[in-house]
Amino acid sequence: MVLTDDPVDWWFDLGDGAQAWEGGHPPNPQALLRVRAPKSTAKSRHVPVYAYSTTTGGHIRLESGLEHDLLRELDRRPDVAWLVSQPMRLRLPARRARRRLEHTPDLLSVDVNGLATVWDVRATRRQDDDFKIKADLTGRACRSLGWRYEIFSGMTRVRRANLMWLHGFRRPPADYATRLALIVGDPRIMSIGGVLASDDEGGHLTASMWHAIWRGDLICDLDKHLSRSTTLSVARTKAPA
Repeated sequence: MVLTDDPVDWWFDLGDGAQAWEGGHPPNPQALLRVRAPKSTAKSRHVPVYAYSTTTGGHIRLESGLEHDLLRELDRRPDVAWLVSQPMRLRLPARRARRRLEHTPDLLSVDVNGLATVWDVRATRRQDDDFKIKADLTGRACRSLGWRYEIFSGMTRVRRANLMWLHGFRRPPADYATRLALIVGDPRIMSIGGVLASDDEGGHLTASMWHAIWRGDLICDLDKHLSRSTTLSVARTKAPA
């Protein structure tokens, strides 16, 4: 692979199929559609799936379980306002066998302030020299548009298991705000065990607790095993909904 002085070429899909970007003001990241549909064969390492996102209110096409892990992490964050997979295709300033190097990042997130982050998803053990060159050039290209660039290499098994459990409580239970107020209003039950012991509503208070942890209204250490002794605290910057 040889680095060149070629400019970066971008392709975006704003509703009329993937088209070359002519430069100037960057497109609205929340208007982007995926530039391609992932495919798989009998020899593919992963099987693409549609995963529902509460952020977008629709399904997002993902290519791997690791991408699904990233989606679960981002989808619960209150500062994330939009998500789209395979958001653009780049022709990078590098050549392999006289052909320009192309790359399609895995995901794009937009925060509540409009800042876009482009994500590549790759386990650390699979980040070979080829990927590192693509990542470096893609990061430079994104920063030139005022966008961030991140590599997601995975999370601990404990955090992954916790997020998969909480993923089942994405939908707000009935009377969620009322039940959350009951939890945060009584410091004696500010632990998972305390909520479980206080739940005389057929599990509704417990379901509200799990949903509150998922959406960040209640905070606990998700990098440790969740247990009855896990302490809960109230998010300082977010009011109950």
